[in-house]
Amino acid sequence: MPPEARRSTPRTLKCGDRLRLGRCGVSGDNEEARGYAIYRGILTGFNEAFIIDNETKNALVAEDPGSAEIIKPVLRGRDIERFRAHWQGLWLIATFPALGLSIDDYPAVKRHLLSIGQPRLEQSGERLPGGTRARKKTGNAWFEVQDTCAYHAEFAKPKLFWMDMSTGGRFSYSDTEMFCNDKGFVMVGRDPKYLCALLNSSLVTWMMRHTALTTGMGLPQWKKFTVERIPIPRISEVERRPFIDLVDRIIEAKSSDPDAPTEEWEREIDRLVYGIYGLSEEEIQVTRP
Repeated sequence: MPPEARRSTPRTLKCGDRLRLGRCGVSGDNEEARGYAIYRGILTGFNEAFIIDNETKNALVAEDPGSAEIIKPVLRGRDIERFRAHWQGLWLIATFPALGLSIDDYPAVKRHLLSIGQPRLEQSGERLPGGTRARKKTGNAWFEVQDTCAYHAEFAKPKLFWMDMSTGGRFSYSDTEMFCNDKGFVMVGRDPKYLCALLNSSLVTWMMRHTALTTGMGLPQWKKFTVERIPIPRISEVERRPFIDLVDRIIEAKSSDPDAPTEEWEREIDRLVYGIYGLSEEEIQVTRP
C-alpha cells in the first residue's frame, strides 16, 4: 500500500464509521423514531397526458371551472434545486385512484385525456397498432394515474423534495401544495427546515458519495432506502434554531433571485453540521469538498 494511502485510510474509515453507525443520530426503517416519512413522486405512466403547461391548464379551467379541483402544480426532477425548487408552471392532472373519482364530473379533463387516445391510456399493458403499448397493467381506470397515491395529502404539508440522482445534496423546502413526478422524492415530518440544512450539507454529500449506490457514470443515487440510512442528530429546539434561520435566509434570497449568492450561509451550515456530528478538525479536512 502506498504511504499516502496508509495515511488517509484510517482517517476516512474513522469518519465514515462515525456517520454510518449514527452514534449521535437516528436512522433506519422506523418512521416514528426518525420523525419523518419518505414517499416517491407521482408515477403517471404517461406524463405527456397527465402533466400539462399553463396554457392547457387555463383552457381546461375556462371550459369547466371544476377542473381546478384536480389540477395541481408539479415539479420535475430537474426543477428541484438546493433549498428552493424552481417551479416551471407545469400542472398535474391529479386523478389519483385513491380518490375514487368519476371522470364524467370533469368533462374538460375527460376531453383532454381522450384527445391523447383512450387505448394508449388504458392500464392493460397491451400492445397497440403501430408498435406502442398501453400503460402497465394495473387495476386502475384509463383516466387515472398509474400509482394508487394513497399518500397524496402529504404533498400539501411542509416538506422536502429531492432528485433521485445528483452529484450532491439537492433538497428543496416547500410549504405550499406542490407535487413532483417520479424522478423525485418527498419527505414529510418534523423539522423539515432543519433537515433541509443537514441534508444539503457538504458532510452528507461526502457520506453519500462513499456509501450510496451509483449509476454507470458514477452519479450517487439518492434513493429512499439510502436517505433513510443517514443518521440524523437529535438536538434540542434551541440548537435547531440556527439551522432554520440560515435556511430561511437562503430561501428568501433565492425567491428573489434563483442565482443569488448564498455560499457564505451554506458554509455556516457546514460548520454547524460538523459540530453536531462531533467531527475533529482532521476529520473535517477529510470530508471537506
